[in-house]
Amino acid sequence: MPPLLCCDYPVLDTYFRTRPIGTLNTLARILRWPGCQKTAAELQAVAARASSLYRIAGKKRKPDGSVRVVYDAAFPLKTIQGRIQCMILRSVEFPEYLQGSLRHRGQASNARRHMGHRLVITEDVQNFFPATSAKTIFEIWHRFFCFPPEVAECLTKLTTKDGSLPQGAKTSPLLANIVFWQRERDLVLEFQKRGIVYTRLVDDITCSAVRDLSRSEISWVIRKLRHMTRSFGFRLKRKKETVAHASSRMIATQLVVNVKLALPTERRAKIRAAVNSCVASASERPVSDTAFNRISGQLAHLTQFHPAEGRTLREKLRRARQ
Repeated sequence: MPPLLCCDYPVLDTYFRTRPIGTLNTLARILRWPGCQKTAAELQAVAARASSLYRIAGKKRKPDGSVRVVYDAAFPLKTIQGRIQCMILRSVEFPEYLQGSLRHRGQASNARRHMGHRLVITEDVQNFFPATSAKTIFEIWHRFFCFPPEVAECLTKLTTKDGSLPQGAKTSPLLANIVFWQRERDLVLEFQKRGIVYTRLVDDITCSAVRDLSRSEISWVIRKLRHMTRSFGFRLKRKKETVAHASSRMIATQLVVNVKLALPTERRAKIRAAVNSCVASASERPVSDTAFNRISGQLAHLTQFHPAEGRTLREKLRRARQ
């Protein structure tokens, strides 16, 4: 069992390795930044206006029509968030079922834990970052890290924007991993007893089983996931819920996991089409750096799972650039 924190709440397999920060002065010393005299008053002054220290870094329209807004923090908030990430959040031990923004974990690592299973269930938490409230973040700083209320309140202001978790901030992905800390481990253990594997890559939840599950067992898994997320004020996207058996294509975090990890055929086709289009247009005008870099990045992703195809396409792209 992992060690317990100094408070009465169990850490549920996700735990903080360092002693809690007891005062604002200590927090200010830990989060010192260029030009700061390390005083609590200066830190609180930044925290008070933190919501105004962001710019919109990008917008992306999702398949359901909603827009994902990504933010970028300005100095000194961005520097402070980097210190919070390095000095506090990187001292958290995360269990293997959490796969987001951690070293050697990610899309491929997450999908690999479900590879070759008989059944895969996927769920997506709706508007995960905007729906993660400042109250939830305060509870993390206060109850999970066991920081006193004044320290937790200051950190909450430094890591939220207008009352929610901003997507794009350095601190947001690791805080997102802790959101369900009070119930997630118990759910994982309950699933394990039935031979069900659970992972979460930020807002993407995947469950799989090495055996075929009955309809009632599948419904039970989905009910458990809905209950856990709703208890924290979140909802699952019904439209993105999938249940796939080994007799059909099974996808976990956008990768096929039936036998080995692979990109979906439609994704591979789009990358091939992009390369061929680039090659065809190269005879009329030089390939721009922007287009080349974009396609090159897509090829790097494809090559992870289909090395021979990736090398062939990369050689075509290279010749088009000559």
